[in-house]
Parts: sequence; C-alpha cells; structure tokens
Amino acid sequence: MDKWTGGIKASALGIFFISYSSLGAEKQTSVKLGEYIIPGIFANALYQGMNVPVFIKYNGDTENKKSRQKIADAALAIDANGFLIREVTLADLPNNTELSPATKAMITGLKDKHFTDGTTLRLGGDAALNLDIKSFYLELTVNQQALAASIIPRSNLLGESTSTDLSSVLNYTVGSYYNKYANRNNGSSFITLDNTTSLRENHVNLNGSLYGLGTGDTSSNLYRAMYERDYQGRRLALGMVDTWNLQSIASMSALNSSRIYGVSYGNKSSTQIEDNTLSLTPVTVFLPSAGEVHVYREGRLLSIQNFAMGSYEIDTTRLPFGVYNVDVQVVVNGKQVSSRIAQINKTFSRKSSLTGEVAWQVFGGMLQYHRMDYRRDFGRNLGKKETWLGGGAAALTLPYLSGVSLKSTLYGFDHTGVNESEVNVSLNEAVSFNQQVMTATDASWKSISTLNLSIPDGYGSLWGSREFSHIGDNLPLEKGDFYSAGATLNLRRLTPYLGSLSLSRTVNNYTGNQYTNVDYSQTLYNTRYATIRLRTGIQRYYYNNSNDDGLQDKYVNIELSMPLATWLSAGVSSENGNMLANASIRKRFDDSVITHAGASLAKRIKGGGGDNRYTADEYSLNGFASYDTKYNAGTVAVTHTSGNNTNLSLSSQGSVAWSGRDVALSKDSQRSGVLVNTDFTEKGTVAAQVNGRTYALSGKSNFIALPPYAKYTVELMNDKNAEDSVDIVSGRKNSVVLYPGNVSVVNPEIKQLVTVFGRVRHADGKLAVNTDIHNHIGKTQTDEKGEFAMDVDKKFPFITLLEKNGGVCEAELDLQDARGAVWLGDILCIRQNQTARQEEKESEHVY
Repeated sequence: MDKWTGGIKASALGIFFISYSSLGAEKQTSVKLGEYIIPGIFANALYQGMNVPVFIKYNGDTENKKSRQKIADAALAIDANGFLIREVTLADLPNNTELSPATKAMITGLKDKHFTDGTTLRLGGDAALNLDIKSFYLELTVNQQALAASIIPRSNLLGESTSTDLSSVLNYTVGSYYNKYANRNNGSSFITLDNTTSLRENHVNLNGSLYGLGTGDTSSNLYRAMYERDYQGRRLALGMVDTWNLQSIASMSALNSSRIYGVSYGNKSSTQIEDNTLSLTPVTVFLPSAGEVHVYREGRLLSIQNFAMGSYEIDTTRLPFGVYNVDVQVVVNGKQVSSRIAQINKTFSRKSSLTGEVAWQVFGGMLQYHRMDYRRDFGRNLGKKETWLGGGAAALTLPYLSGVSLKSTLYGFDHTGVNESEVNVSLNEAVSFNQQVMTATDASWKSISTLNLSIPDGYGSLWGSREFSHIGDNLPLEKGDFYSAGATLNLRRLTPYLGSLSLSRTVNNYTGNQYTNVDYSQTLYNTRYATIRLRTGIQRYYYNNSNDDGLQDKYVNIELSMPLATWLSAGVSSENGNMLANASIRKRFDDSVITHAGASLAKRIKGGGGDNRYTADEYSLNGFASYDTKYNAGTVAVTHTSGNNTNLSLSSQGSVAWSGRDVALSKDSQRSGVLVNTDFTEKGTVAAQVNGRTYALSGKSNFIALPPYAKYTVELMNDKNAEDSVDIVSGRKNSVVLYPGNVSVVNPEIKQLVTVFGRVRHADGKLAVNTDIHNHIGKTQTDEKGEFAMDVDKKFPFITLLEKNGGVCEAELDLQDARGAVWLGDILCIRQNQTARQEEKESEHVY
C-alpha cells in the first residue's frame, strides 16, 4: 500500500473509530469479503454508510497510476450481498471536469446499487465505478463520450447590491455664455440636472433642465421621471420615459421628439454582463490526463494553459482580436498527444457574444408627439397629439461567419403600425455589412445600407452608405435619398516617405447638397525631442442643386509636438476666397488645477475678392482653459475678433452623492459610486485603486463616481505620487456591487503617519541617552547622542519619555504641516510630569 492510499484508509478508519467508539456495547463482528477481512468496528460503519471521495480517470490513460482528480463524493455501504452505493453527490469544484448530461444523470441516479463482481459498477457503455477494497479507493473510469466540454460562460448575472441604505447621486452640467456683437450684447445660462435615488436594486431617475437663467425669459423642462428595477436578467421600467428607456434593442425612428408615459418589461438587462473578449465560437480540447495546451499562430506561441483530465474550452480572452487560424497542441507529460487547427473569431465590431439567446422587450403606454408633414418641400407643423403606443422588440445573435445579429421592433401608434428591422453581418475580420429597413402601414418606408471593408495588411479601409425613403400619410418622416462613400489609405505601406490620405463624398439627391473632402497628413520629422507633421486638405460644398462653383476651403498646416505636452501649429488656409494665416498652441499641465490650455490666432492676408458675402474678419483670437478640481471640472473659452466682437462661454460639471448622513462631491458624472470617509483632519492623500484605476483621496470624505451595473474592488494604499505615509488599519480592501443611484460607503481606519527625527535633552541640557520613548502606536529608544526616530500618528502627536530614575515627560509635537518625515530638533524634558517643549521652532522636512 502506498503512502497516499494508506493515508485515505487511515483517515477513514480514524474518523469511524471515533464516531463509533460509543458502540462498545454493541456486538462488533468482522466481515470477510473475498480475501479481505474488515474489522468489526469498521464494518459497523459501513453498514451505516460512509462517505468516500470519487476520483475520475480516462480509460485510455496508459499510465498505471491512481487519479488524484476528485469528481464526486459517494456514500459507500455493505449488506449481505456485498458493497453498494447509497448515493453519489457531484463535487462543485473550480475547473472541474464536465460530464455529459447522460453520464451525470446515471451517476446522480445511483440509489442502493451493488457492485458486480464485488468491485465494479457499470454505468452504461461509457463509464464505470471501480472499488479498490484494500485502500477503499473509488474511481470513475470514463471514455471521451462520457465527457462534455467545459464552456466558459459568455455572460454573468450581476449579484445583489452592496448598498443597503437609501442613497442618491445628483449629476449637474452648467453652461453659460456672453456675446457682444455690433454694440449689442446678450447672455444666458442653463443647468441640466440628473438625479437617481435608489434603495438596493430599485431606483427612481429624474432628468430636467432650466434655461435662460439670468434673463427675463426663464424656462424649464422635465425630460424623464422613471422608476426602474433591473435585476437578475429582467428589467422593469415605468413612468415618463424616452424611446431608449422604453426599449433598448432596436431603433424607433418613426417617433420624433416625443413624451412617453408607459411601461416596459423584458430580459434585455444591464445586469447580464457579457464578455466580448472570448472567441465567438468556442475552441475546445480534450486531455486524456492532466497537461498543457499550447496555442500557436504562424509558428509564434500565443498561450500556454493548464488543464486537468477532461474536455475544456481554451481561454481566448488574452489572444489578439481578429479572425485567424491557430494551431492547438495538447501536451501531456512533455509529449504532444494531439494537434488541430482552430479558428479564433474575435472582431471589434461584435456587440454581443451570446449566441442563440433571444433578447426581448414589450412596452406600451401613452404618447405625446409633434405631428409633422414633410410631403412638401418644407415641414408643416400639425400640432401636438396624444395617442396610444404599444409594441415589442427582439434581438438574436447567431454564430455564423464572424457573427450575425438580427434586431426587430414592431410597434404601433396613432392608427399606424411600424416595423423596424436590422441585420448586421460580419463576413470576416475585413468585411461587414449592415442593413436597416423600416416599413409602415401608411406606406412609409426607409432603407439604409452600409458596407465597411478593411484592406488587408494595414493598407487602409473603405466604407459606403446608401439611404432611400418614402413619406407616407401619417408618420413624421423626412425624405431621404443620399449616398456617402469614403476611404482611408495608409500610403506608408507603399513607402515610408508618404503619410495617410482620407477621402469622402456625400450627395443628397433630395436637397441637392454635395460635400467632398480630401485630407492628407504626414510625419516629416520624429525624434525624442520633437515631432513635426504636415496636414493639408480641401473641402468643396454645393447647395440646392446650384450650378456655380460652390464653396471651397483649403488649408496647409505644419504641426510641432514637443515633450512636456506642448503642441504648436502654423499654416495658411482659404475660406471662400479669404486667405488666412493661422497659428495655434496647446499645452497639457500635470499636477495642476489647469489641465489644458490653448490659444489660436487667425489673420486675414487676402480678401475674398468682390464677393462681400464671405468677407472674413481682419483677425480673430481664440483661447481656452480646462480645469479639474476635486469637486468640479469644466472649460472656459473666449473668442475676440477685429470687429470688436466677443464671445465668452463656460461649461462645468460634477456630482453630489449622499447615503444616510454621508455627503460628498465629485468632479465626475456617473449614476453611482463609492463614498470613502478618509477622515483626514490635515493635508494628506491616500490612493484608492478601483478595478485597476487609481484615484487620489484627501480631506474628510471623497466620492468616486463609477458607472452602475458593475462589480468593483476598491483597495486603499499609499499614494506613490505623494510624500504622505499612511497606515490602513482596517477597511483596506472592499468589494462593492453598484446599481443606479447606489452609493456604497467605505469607512476605513487610516492613520496619517509622520516619521519624526529629534534629539532629547534633560532640563540641565544634558542629552537623554538610551532613554525609552513611547507613543500609542509604538516605542523606541534614544541613542548615545540622545537622538531618536519613530512614526507618529498626526491625530495623536504625543510622545512620552520614561527615564531610568522614574521621570516621565510628555511632549506634544507640532506636526500640522509635516508630511512624510520631519526633523524637530532638541526636545527638553522636565521631570515631575511637566510638559516638554520643542526648543527649535522651525522644522525641516526630510524626504
């Protein structure tokens, strides 16, 4: 008996000798099975039934070794007819071998089944249970047909919210402008508010705006007032909603700016988190024993993955995007046992990895919309109308080619039925096609076709789009008849002395407008010190089927980019016959309230000839600055021209969050987040790493605005960009699940530490050598020079000196502006518990 099997037997015997030691009064008779004699106390345990592990092994494994791969637990027992299986429970272990449904049903269905020949129990033709009585080792031997591939889930359902209290997030956007033109001036401001209040997975969202602030013509508008519960793959929404909140599967373009009072329900849920980094079609492998899978692309090793015995899908999340073939090799004990060619299908354009599952939504309610008639050359407003609205939407993704997605919405309102359908086909990595069709019972229809082509080997891309439409009797649709085409060509693939060329052309046959654009850019000089680029282009416009030469703009710019985030540009341009000289500068600032700033100057050097309709200003000056603070972020811009015309604008955004008694502000705008109470009384920072992104926290409290419907890991640590040192006593790592309106509050215990250096003297001026020093977080001792070094918590800036003769001294240290480390100089210690004083008023920081 080897050590391992002997260990199993010893463990089992030990357990049941203890369990049945109280049965001493009971008759214990030994049992003989074949050539083995089972002791009486162990036999009594077997009569009652005992749990033993079941290990799985492939019957084609030629190595005569016992498996160490557990698959289940079995209740083993004996009776007058020998050994039997009371029941089997499959083990729920990570990365476990997956059995086929038929084999799984036979194993879990075993109830009081005896072993044939005493040690074997057949489970159909693909599996068998074998018992080694000597070691009580129970093994499930299977062939490949008894196994199923362990497929990596393409989606996961978000768990319960970790925010248990009522909470709210208010996002705001503020805009303001001032114009001065021809001795006239005007200005106005607006504010847009979006508030989401939640209790766990339920939330109410209000969205509205105030316009004309600061003027005599102030107005307001409420755009959304909606209750929503999106949980466990089902979404319910009701209230005043827009078309996207009503259903988010396919388009509803027949509805113009409308107000909808309705309800929506379906399985199109934000709680179903999809993984689009996996190959659309799984790549599976079979391993006859534990081993490795090597993935090669054109002879280059991309991945090595380890698996136990069984059938598995290889993890393709870390493989490059694209559609390409790979060589998949299975290696066991250093030898290649199988190899095959498989296709990796990962395209950036794919929006879903769930294949064969239908997403659906049904909706209904009351619609208030603007009735418009576009059957003439101009739109005619027929006024508002209130009517019914109802319908449903569905979507399906199929694993054909590189992905085929189907979407359709069927809805009706105002005695008109509408169907909008969309098909998106990715033929391969290079070619994709999209077709959108709308038809209605009032004879309206619309068709939009789009084709995208990527030229192989990085030479560029081509695209084209065509739209037709027909206006019926009721729907507020505008006539559409246009096509667009374009290309981007990477000429550097031909020669390193060329750059990139972009071309596009749009023609609207209904309005007669035409637009042609050509742009070329090239890097002229590139070193570690500077980069010089050339940009040139031409645009030509034709309006309303006019036969003239249209409008034409041209430009040539030289751009200079330097380290320290500085960008310069200079050149000439032509706008409708006006020749302009242009110069621009932009700079990015690190560790500053001002994050970006820039200015540009345009000077007219040639007039527009005799056509005064397009005369440009003599000059125009533009400037902007973007700022970013802890509580708010925004941009200020100003424009001034030679005609003494001035325009000044400001845009600003941020958010306010509360949960219970906790309130905090943020510069970012999201509908959920994490509120961290750092409780710093003085200057200092600590870093919070949230799913790999780092945030600097300071002050009493901080709100980290985060997108909802996600799970986050929040880990607090020292900020490597600051001189502060902190000790995170508790609450270092937190896991949160956020739904809209959720504010998860984290209350860590953080100590702001300062490493204090100093020298201690007695009242008579002598050095306090080899003296013990204590504070509430540690202790140290002065050296022969009376000097010491120790960490001090800024909340408790005290040290206590304990002299050998019993004298005690407590010193309160001035650490208000100290960060990192500080030299305090001489500290005088007075006996009889008098307070020491810091002799040197100045302190010197040491880093």
